[in-house]
Amino acid sequence: MARGSLSALILHVHPRLVPEKATRIGYTWCLGGLALWMFLLEVFTGALLMLHYVPSTAEAYLSVQTITHVVEYGFFIRNLHYWCGQAMVLLVVLHMVRVFVSGAYAPPRRVNWLIGVGLLVGTLLVDFTGYLLVWDERALWARTIARNLAIELPLVGGFAAQVVFGPEEVSDTAMVRLYAWHVILLPLSMGLLCGWHFWRIRKDGGVFGPL
Repeated sequence: MARGSLSALILHVHPRLVPEKATRIGYTWCLGGLALWMFLLEVFTGALLMLHYVPSTAEAYLSVQTITHVVEYGFFIRNLHYWCGQAMVLLVVLHMVRVFVSGAYAPPRRVNWLIGVGLLVGTLLVDFTGYLLVWDERALWARTIARNLAIELPLVGGFAAQVVFGPEEVSDTAMVRLYAWHVILLPLSMGLLCGWHFWRIRKDGGVFGPL
């Protein structure tokens, strides 16, 4: 039974036969696929950066400078991580605009549109938390402003600010909270949503029509 389920999953992700029109680059411009590649590059380069980054208020900024100026190929890896992140934000936004303009959010793709919105929010959050992890003066002010804005949310403001940004005072607890969101919670959630997103595309008939 387990072998049958695995075979079904493999055939679902990589079917034996693919319609010819599904192999062409059409009006979608492959924006979703390109965004996925940026996400995978982010995971790979981020894992390399984790080997040298220290999530503490005293050493975070220094470790970033060490990665940039001391670690071999550190400057290249950090910049690749940064620019892939910016490219991912742009690609996801353009992908959402394309889906909206072409009306691809309508039934039966309504659920997948909502999943896409979740991925857009996750992309923006993972990009913002990465910006804060540099822990320079701009990042400290950005965290303060973002936390104050979060507190103003109706009903859940205080809880959301505490969960995402940690205590109001700048401390290692707040730093580790942001680090956990950036390297574990957000990427894991986005990976699961990506899998669900691509499964729904095939289930809803694909981009170019029924498969």
